[in-house]
Amino acid sequence: MIHAAVIGCGRMGAFTSDGVRQYAPRAWFPLAHAEAIVAAEGVSLEALVDPDPDRLSEAAKLYGAGRTYADHTAMLAEGAPDLVGIATRTLGRAAIIADCAAAGTRALHIEKPICNSMAELDDLEALFARDDVFATLGAVRRHFAIYGEAIRRASDGTIGNLFEARVDMGQGALLWTHPHSVDLLLLAAGERELVSVSARLGEVGRDGAVIRNDPVVLQATLEFDDGFVGQFARGFGTDFTLSGSLGSVAVLNDGHALWQSGGGEAGDNPYPEPQRQEFDAGDVPQGALAPILQLVACLNGNETARAANSALKRDILRGQKALFAMVQSHLEGGRAVSLNDIDPAMVIEGRTGQFYA
Repeated sequence: MIHAAVIGCGRMGAFTSDGVRQYAPRAWFPLAHAEAIVAAEGVSLEALVDPDPDRLSEAAKLYGAGRTYADHTAMLAEGAPDLVGIATRTLGRAAIIADCAAAGTRALHIEKPICNSMAELDDLEALFARDDVFATLGAVRRHFAIYGEAIRRASDGTIGNLFEARVDMGQGALLWTHPHSVDLLLLAAGERELVSVSARLGEVGRDGAVIRNDPVVLQATLEFDDGFVGQFARGFGTDFTLSGSLGSVAVLNDGHALWQSGGGEAGDNPYPEPQRQEFDAGDVPQGALAPILQLVACLNGNETARAANSALKRDILRGQKALFAMVQSHLEGGRAVSLNDIDPAMVIEGRTGQFYA
C-alpha cells in the first residue's frame, strides 16, 4: 500500500469548485488531489494539512483521513508519506517540495507554478535530476485522452508537417493561467529543443529583480530548434490548435470537442470545411487521477512510467523557466531571449489584489 497525504485543502487540494463540476468536460475528473488519491487503487490517503481548522476538519470528514495537521513539517516529522499532493499557494511551495523530498517522500503531484524565483528553480532542477524522485504538475490537460488524440494526429502526418501550436485562454495572468498554456505548447513540441521565448506583458509592478504582481500576458511566442513555434495571446476560449502543412486539429472548450480541418482527406480543396471528430475516451483514467497513477507506477518500479515521468519533469522545469523568460523578454522590449538570458535574481511574487497565484 502506498501512503499518501495532501498539503493544502482548498479547491485544488480537496474541494473542486461547483462551477467546474457543473461545466467542465468529464475528462477533468477527479480533479482535486485528495479526490484523485482516494480513487487510485493501492493508495491510502492518510494525512491532510491546512492552516484553516474548519476546512481541514471538513476535508478529513469527506475523505476519511485519520491524521490532520496545521503545518506540513509536523506531518513529515511523524513519517514521510510515499506520495504527497501539494496544493498550496505558490509562495513557499518550493520549500515544501524540498522538505517532503528531504524527509523521504519520493512522489509529488504539485500545483502550478512550482516556484517563484530562479534561485528556487535551480534547487528544484537538482532535486528533479534524482532518478528516485518523481513529479507531476497540476497542468493536467496533457494527461487527457482528447489532447493525446490531437497530438497523435499532429504527429502521424494526418495534418502534414507540424508547424505551429496555439493556445487560447483569454486575458490570463502569467503565473495563474499560463503554466497551462506553456505546458500544452511543450506537449506539442515533444523532444524539440526550446531555443527562445519572446513576450509582451501588461502592467508589471517591479522592484529591482522582484516582480510584485502577476502580469497579464498580451502575447508570447516559444520557438524551437526545427522552426516549430508555440504561441498564445488573449484569444477568447480555452482552445488548443495544432497547425500543419495540410490542415489543423483542435481541442475546443477545454476538452469538450475535437475538430479537424483539412488533412489528407481534403484532397485539392483549398477551403476544407472543419469537421467535428467523433471521439470517445472510454474508461481511461483522466483528471488528476492520471498523473497520480503515473506516480504510483513509478513508485512500483514501472520503467515505462519512469521514462514518461523523466520527460515530464524536464517539461515542468523548462515550462517554469519559460515563464521567467517571458518576463525577461518583456523587460528587454519584447526581444527573443534564450533560457540562459534570464536574470538569476528574478523573483515573481504573483500578487493580484490581496491574493497570490
